[in-house]
Amino acid sequence: MPSVHRTQFADDDLRSIAYQIGVESGRPLIADQVIDGLLDSCNLLAELSEMSQLGTSVPELGRGVRLFPYQRWVIIFRYANDGVLILRIADGSQDYMSWKFG
Repeated sequence: MPSVHRTQFADDDLRSIAYQIGVESGRPLIADQVIDGLLDSCNLLAELSEMSQLGTSVPELGRGVRLFPYQRWVIIFRYANDGVLILRIADGSQDYMSWKFG
């Protein structure tokens, strides 16, 4: 079964999103829903990795880097031999197109 692997940056992004929504905005239930939706999207990318290439290719960010939207966030990932590697999860308002992934 294909796997989802996340970088430390991606894990930090998830924690930051949960904190901003759940604590700073005072909406913990919404934070749970958003995090669940992001994780479900990552799982979907992995599950379909053997059949399809989802997401938009962005070679200017790095070799094999792709983008996949979820609500106002963008999952930045690459396909791996056994699923996907989630590099970062960015808010759509961030300047993620200036980031580089080796």
